[in-house]
Amino acid sequence: MPAKGKSMKKILYISAAMLLPIFVVGQQDSLSKQIGLQELVIKEINPSLNRPLTFSSLESKKLKQLYFGADIPTVLQQLPSINSYSDNGTGIGYSFFRMRGMDQTRINTTINGIPVNDPENQGVFFTNFADLLSGVEEVQVQRGLGTSTNGTSAFGGSVQITLAALKQKHSAEIQVGFGSFGSSRITANIHSGLINKKWLSQLRIGRVQTNGFRNNAAAQVNSYQVSVTRLLSKGSIRFNLFGGATSNQLSYLGIDKQTFEDNAKSNPFVNGESDAFRQFFNQIQYFRRIGLNQTLNASVYFVRSAAPKFQFQFPASWGYSFDWFNMPPVINGGDTNIFAGDMMTSYRLDQKFYGAFVTHTLKFKRFELNSGLHANYFTADHFMEVDAAALLPNGIFPNHEVYRNTGVKKDLSAFLKGNLSATDRLSLFVDMQIRVTTFSYEDKEMAIRPSFGKVNDMQWVFLNPRIGLNQTLRHGQTLYIFTGLGFREPTRFDFLQDDFAIGEVQQTSIKPEQLWNTEMGYRFITNGFKVLANAFFMEFQNQIVGTGALNNFGYPITGNIGRSWRRGLESEVLIPFDKMFSLFANASFSMNGAKEFTQTFSNADPIGTSIQKTFKGTPLALSPNQIHLLGIQFISLDETINTAINGRYVSKQYLDNTGNELLSIPAFYTLDLRFTYQFNLKFIEKATWQIRLHANNLLNAKYAPFGSLGGSNTIDAIGNRGNFPLFMPAAGTNFFLTLSSSF
Repeated sequence: MPAKGKSMKKILYISAAMLLPIFVVGQQDSLSKQIGLQELVIKEINPSLNRPLTFSSLESKKLKQLYFGADIPTVLQQLPSINSYSDNGTGIGYSFFRMRGMDQTRINTTINGIPVNDPENQGVFFTNFADLLSGVEEVQVQRGLGTSTNGTSAFGGSVQITLAALKQKHSAEIQVGFGSFGSSRITANIHSGLINKKWLSQLRIGRVQTNGFRNNAAAQVNSYQVSVTRLLSKGSIRFNLFGGATSNQLSYLGIDKQTFEDNAKSNPFVNGESDAFRQFFNQIQYFRRIGLNQTLNASVYFVRSAAPKFQFQFPASWGYSFDWFNMPPVINGGDTNIFAGDMMTSYRLDQKFYGAFVTHTLKFKRFELNSGLHANYFTADHFMEVDAAALLPNGIFPNHEVYRNTGVKKDLSAFLKGNLSATDRLSLFVDMQIRVTTFSYEDKEMAIRPSFGKVNDMQWVFLNPRIGLNQTLRHGQTLYIFTGLGFREPTRFDFLQDDFAIGEVQQTSIKPEQLWNTEMGYRFITNGFKVLANAFFMEFQNQIVGTGALNNFGYPITGNIGRSWRRGLESEVLIPFDKMFSLFANASFSMNGAKEFTQTFSNADPIGTSIQKTFKGTPLALSPNQIHLLGIQFISLDETINTAINGRYVSKQYLDNTGNELLSIPAFYTLDLRFTYQFNLKFIEKATWQIRLHANNLLNAKYAPFGSLGGSNTIDAIGNRGNFPLFMPAAGTNFFLTLSSSF
């Protein structure tokens, strides 16, 4: 439970006690033979079918069928309860997803155990390392609290990405693709094979780009991955370096309904607004087998991120003064001009993220014990510069600094998990995590611009327990039940609602979220036949939700609500008709609501006063009650042809939490096709060739998978709102063709 005033030293003592099994039972065996080359990577935090957890997996073979260049969210929407969208409508560039109605700041994401969520704001920007799926072994998605992972607490769920194991034999693959809206992709992936019986390595480079479905919405991402493994007598050391550099024209603002109907490609940004971002991940990972029944996995990592620019124009009509931009007034003759004209600014970021984790696994015949310790330190400089302006005071030059502040986030967590097989068919799973995190903020004093506020130092301590039962039945059937309690701190944006503090901010200004999550499920997997079904009950206290409005960066304006819930049913099915045809489907039904909350509006009559209105039992924003996928797949007997067609349905989404029908975006349905043909050429015997076609939105549906609120937060005497819906459009019919060769 949350607590204040506890020191870091006490947490270290508790963490050490939870890891005691490592040192108590750390006896080495006498085996001297080399371990197998297939590396064990982060298995301590990935659940298997004998764990009572709700999860879905996409392994490398399936990922190659689904991935064509669009970012990870587009692939994930093949799984239950996930809805994705992108700023420019193509899935390339800034792309996001929501799971069970919750955005990515409530979803824990890791790559080989490295936390990917920005520690301050908990966001994930997959565009920074686009094309990562070209070198991934597995993507595992846990829904709900799930098991303990590194980084921020998983509330909506978690996404755990495991990089592909390095290959024993030399190989290479080249992929080239072209598609609608000037989209293209080129990827080269080379494995060295085993060198001197000790070394393995991989190099992958790629570029993905698009002009975007929307106007002025181009995106380009250059990415890389370098992995080197040194095999040891009882383990391995692996070095992973990956990341990318991205450039985007901004398109994160929606459009009103009439504009959406007339010209869905419209983009409100017309002044050259754009950004650039760099993110570089560096990891050293050590794995060792200790005796016959123990393994140890330790990693250190460093992530460097920077935003060279985020251009945003402040129009003269907004009435900002020169002193707000840290500038003196402009004096023309005897006249003093205190108001700035159009001002093109650039928001900047400089981030450093250091961390380490160690996990230990101990296995007996009927008992498995996993323990882990994770610590990281994050610092981020936030600042804004003026790039250009219609009018600048004397002595002010481009790159003039408007403000600067620094956020520091520290995190320490430990977990202890046990899985006891009480009988051959019944197992008990217990998971306990303790986590302490702190946040501090420092605002640099500027020459002219006043400091609008300050942020008090913050510290949270959370204890997150989980327990579950897994019952194996006959013929590949399993029943499970899981329940757990989780806590999560607010983000920097939850507190500030901007890039800097505009008043005094205390830890009590926003309350931590609390979630009691219960999952009950059934699995039936046998001979290519799969049925997964589960019911979930997510009961929240002080859930942090969006109001529907966005700030200048496209982040949702948020706040606490009291008691709320997300409850539903999910299913995932694969039914083979014969050796070539199969049916696949998933379905999600949910009820998402708040017991009671109060929202403050500006009163439209009389103007200038405020009014509070209480809402009861209303649906939660951007949480569709239904998400379904249904498709048919054909695989030829020799597996040279693999084709599938599927439809997706997403029900209506409200844009705020008041249940106002006028502030919603309608349900939509799309139809997609993918086709793969694999062949060999006689004159290049050692190469395997493949052609893949992705045809999306075959029915050319005009739809918006996401939206926000425009207008003003006003209400009149009869309840008419000053807000109106803004639509984030997706592309109409579009294609992407890929040719690949591996040898």
